[in-house]
Amino acid sequence: MNDNKIQIIKDDEIDLRALFQVLWNDRKRIIQITAVVTLMGVFYALLATPLYKSTITMYPSGQVSGGQLSQLQGMASTFGFDVGGGDPSFHIPDIVESRRLKTELIYHKWNSKEFDKPVNLIHYWEIPAAGISLNLINWIQTVFASDTDSGDRTLKWETSALEKLDDRIYVNEGKSGLITVEILMEESEIAAEMANTIYPAIVDFTIEAHSKQARLNREFIEGRQIEVKEQLTEIEDALKVFRERNRSIMESPQLQLEMERLLREVEIQTQVYITLQQQYELARIEEVKETPSVVILDEGKAAVEKEKPKRKLIVIIAIFLGVILSVIISLFRQSLK
Repeated sequence: MNDNKIQIIKDDEIDLRALFQVLWNDRKRIIQITAVVTLMGVFYALLATPLYKSTITMYPSGQVSGGQLSQLQGMASTFGFDVGGGDPSFHIPDIVESRRLKTELIYHKWNSKEFDKPVNLIHYWEIPAAGISLNLINWIQTVFASDTDSGDRTLKWETSALEKLDDRIYVNEGKSGLITVEILMEESEIAAEMANTIYPAIVDFTIEAHSKQARLNREFIEGRQIEVKEQLTEIEDALKVFRERNRSIMESPQLQLEMERLLREVEIQTQVYITLQQQYELARIEEVKETPSVVILDEGKAAVEKEKPKRKLIVIIAIFLGVILSVIISLFRQSLK
């Protein structure tokens, strides 16, 4: 049957028999297009860089306090001071996704099978120029480039490495609070080593931030303590002078009222000073305390099989896309006729 005489749509309805006839008549082209697309998918599956996955899981660790320390913290909180001891305020996925942590991973020295000595990720990925020695490029920069140009190039290489690393790190936080970090790398050993490096990096960052905040809190309390002590000394001196000048105040209601006011101010300042002293001791404890913000559940292990590319899936998708594309082309050619 001539394709020019076949009408797929009749009376606003698709004639399935006619549609099948058109596709059957154009079966050679459909097979050819499908074969080409499938072949492209096979080439991609074979040439794509294999990536291995390593996973770590962790839970945020709550800080538990009790006994006398808990009582002092509760007393201090009534005066509006936060001296720590509660749940951690760090969002771990944000730390993993931060530029700071990823930069540390980039410049960390990794043991690779492809290099004789440990290299950073810029060297490992050959970001300056594929196939050219990084030492040669550094030598050329030293001879011909200025310090500013060298700094700009280094920043560009770092930015490229960060963009590539963004696609290799995946963070997921479950409803139960379980945090899963997945690393994809060209070598399974590097993926595992990188995954296990993330945990101590998180701990170091949170401890550093906690210590800094605790130090600022301790310095603030220490300053307030000095101020309150000076005020208390002034009020006590004023009370002393008042008593020396007014040894007989029983017959004067005004002097009795003034006496009560001075006693009340001394008592208030004394209580504030005692509370600040307690806060100061708590702040010193918080400053030297190094409580990990996360508890590791599963450490990273070197994968036996690669995670990507999934070659079978790629070939199946390529075949499917080839069939769809060839059918669309056949129907488009038929519509032109």
